[in-house]
Amino acid sequence: MSNVLIIGAGSIALRHIAALSKIPEVKIVGVCDIVREKAESLAAQTNAEALTNFKTAIDKLKPDYVILLTPRGFREPVINACVESMTPIFMEKPPCDRISTGERIAEILETSGLIHTVGFMRRWNDALNTVLAQISSQMISTIEISYQCPFATSPVWQSYPAPYLVEQSGGLVGDQGIHFIDICRYITGAEPYELYAAGTNQILPISKNVTTRDTVSWCMIMTNGTVVSHSHTWCAPGWACNIRIVTDRSIVSLDMFGGTATGMINDENFNYQSQTDEFELEHRAFAEAVKTQDMSNVRSPYKDALKSFRIAAEINRLLYGHTTELD
Repeated sequence: MSNVLIIGAGSIALRHIAALSKIPEVKIVGVCDIVREKAESLAAQTNAEALTNFKTAIDKLKPDYVILLTPRGFREPVINACVESMTPIFMEKPPCDRISTGERIAEILETSGLIHTVGFMRRWNDALNTVLAQISSQMISTIEISYQCPFATSPVWQSYPAPYLVEQSGGLVGDQGIHFIDICRYITGAEPYELYAAGTNQILPISKNVTTRDTVSWCMIMTNGTVVSHSHTWCAPGWACNIRIVTDRSIVSLDMFGGTATGMINDENFNYQSQTDEFELEHRAFAEAVKTQDMSNVRSPYKDALKSFRIAAEINRLLYGHTTELD
């Protein structure tokens, strides 16, 4: 049994708790948040102890590992505390709030050898990995991504302000798009050497509450020759995300929210429906990494996740002319 401490009781914690509830080998023993009411509310749902100080929580509970879900600008002190106590750490994306911070964290994690991961759960998407196994020997010519979200048509910035503020979350690119920047690196095994980006504010005007574009498109030319195009809008009536992969012998479309893959692989019809949630798969893998003290099954080590963050920061520089993420 692995005892787990959750640090950060925001809305994303519910998604992780749902996945952890499917893993009988994992037990949540504590929830820590600087807002006591939030910690107590989440702790009550998980029969865990509520705490407000992360150092006290780590020292008192001595968890087998920590799940770090704080906003991206409040990660470094917790990571340092985990390194000091050699407590493995699973942290939400993105890995940091700016590159200089990320470089410090990457160095301390690498030097310590601490078991850790960054939660780019799309790398654990069952339908995607099933497709990749089928086309592993093929040349990927294009990856086309289309993402739709109602954050502009039905804005929630009053209750959930961070995604709307580039300074806090990286905006549309840093909050959501970074997942798909990362997944394109994962699919191709390559890095972009050319980047293009453009965006507009179709519905949400720039204001003190909104500093992000609400509709953005970017293109990445990868070192293996793959061309990636990504269109991303918050001006939609609902949620959807589709990835179309074209190779020299296959065309496959993935519904990333529905867990399905359809198309043609080697001139044969292909259909697949995932049965397992990517959050659950990622948490199972990390629990095993902690148990075995083996990083080989971790798909998003910090040093690699920082590469995806750098690309997201550069796209933001292209969109806004400057970004604090590049400090």
